[in-house]
Amino acid sequence: MINVELSNIWSCVSLPDLLSGEKDLFDAHLQLQNHQEGGPDFLSWLDAPESMMARSVMAIRSAARTAAACGDTLVVIGAGNAPLAAQAGIRLLARRGAEGAVRVLFAGTSLSSRAYASMLQTLEGHEFSLLLIAGDKVSLECGVASRGVRWLMERRYGLEAKKRVFVAAPQGSTMQTMAAEEGYTFLAQPDCLGCADSGLSPAALLPMAAAGIDPLGVLEGAEEAARAYDVRAFENPVWMYAGARHALEMRGRHTEFLALADPKLMALGRWWESCFLRRSCRGGYGVFPQAVELPGAADWLDGVFSGGVNCFETLLRVPMTKRRSNIELDWKDYDELGFLSERTVGEVEAAFLDSYCQVHASMDAPLLVLEQEQMDEAGFGELLYFFELSAALCAQADGLAPFDKKQISAVRRQTERLLKQE
Repeated sequence: MINVELSNIWSCVSLPDLLSGEKDLFDAHLQLQNHQEGGPDFLSWLDAPESMMARSVMAIRSAARTAAACGDTLVVIGAGNAPLAAQAGIRLLARRGAEGAVRVLFAGTSLSSRAYASMLQTLEGHEFSLLLIAGDKVSLECGVASRGVRWLMERRYGLEAKKRVFVAAPQGSTMQTMAAEEGYTFLAQPDCLGCADSGLSPAALLPMAAAGIDPLGVLEGAEEAARAYDVRAFENPVWMYAGARHALEMRGRHTEFLALADPKLMALGRWWESCFLRRSCRGGYGVFPQAVELPGAADWLDGVFSGGVNCFETLLRVPMTKRRSNIELDWKDYDELGFLSERTVGEVEAAFLDSYCQVHASMDAPLLVLEQEQMDEAGFGELLYFFELSAALCAQADGLAPFDKKQISAVRRQTERLLKQE
C-alpha cells in the first residue's frame, strides 16, 4: 500500500481544516462506487467476473503475440491518458530483450511535418504492426498519423496489412465500424465512463503487453488497490492525498509540483499531469499539475518557494533498483566533491531527498510525500489506480463530474472550419 506523509503541510493547513473536508470526500467516494444512483461507474470493469477479466487479458495477450509475429515494431497512434500510461509502464517496467517483446513507438501527438516524416522514415527497414486508439471521434493529429502509417502498410504488405492493424475503441464507435469493414482486430474499451481515458484499459495494456509487461499483473495490482482503498475514512491513503490537495486548494494553493527523482518516472509524470488536468481542472476549479525532475528542478524550486507563492509540492519516492553503484574515485578532485569517496549513488540520492524535504519544510512550503513499496507490474497497477481515484475524488469534491464526455475544443472546431473552407 502507498504510504502518504502529511507532516510538512501543517504550516498551511491545520488538522481541523483537513478533517472538515471529510463529508465532501465521503460523498464523492460514494458517488464513484458502482450502482449508485446518479453516479458514474468508476472503473467498474475491475469488478467484472473473473471469466470476463480472463477473456479480456487473453485478447490482449493474443494481440501482443500477433504483433510480435508480424515484426519487431508496434506503432501506437492515439491521444488521451491511455497511451501516456502505456509509455509510463514501458519506461518503468519493460526489460530489454524480453522474450516475445517488440519495440513500441508512439505517434499521433503532433501536427509537425518534421515529426510526421521522421515517423515514416523510422519504419523503413522494419516489419511493423499498428494499434489505433480512439474515442467517439478521431483527433486531427491521430488521423494524419494513422492515414500515413496505414498507407505505408498497404503499399508494403497489400492485403496482409489488415492482419497487422488493431483498434481499441468504444463499442458502437466509427472506429469499430472501420475495424469490422476493413477486417482489423477490434479490442472493445469498456463502456463505463471511467474507462475511456484510463491507464488500466485494453488501449493501455496492449502496448505494455507487446513490450513484455504482463497485463494480468498490472490489473491484479489495480484490483487489489480497489479493495484496499475502498475505505471511506482518512485511514485510506487516497483520502489522505486527495483530502490534502483539496484542503490546500481551499487555502489558495492552485499549483502542485510532482517531484520525481528518476528519469524513468518522467513519463509517469506526463500521465499524472494529463490525468488530473482532464479529471479535475475545469471552470476555474482544481489544482494545476506540473511534474518536475530532481535534482535539477530543486535549483529553481527553492527560489519559487522562498517567495511564498500559492503552490505546493508532492514528492513521489519509488524504489527503482537494488543494485549497489559505487561512486568512482577522482584523485585530483577537480570537481571538489572528494567527500563522495566510498559513497554509493543510492546514498547520495537518499541524502539529497532528505535534505530536500528538510529545507522546503523550513520554508513553510507544503510538501506531501508518497512512498511506493515496490515497482513491478502489480505496484504499477496500484499506482495508476491510486492517482485515478485521487483525481476523481478531487473533481467530485469540487462539484465537477470527473468523467464528463469530452467536448471538442474551440481550437479544434475552428481548425476544421478553416480546412473545410479552403
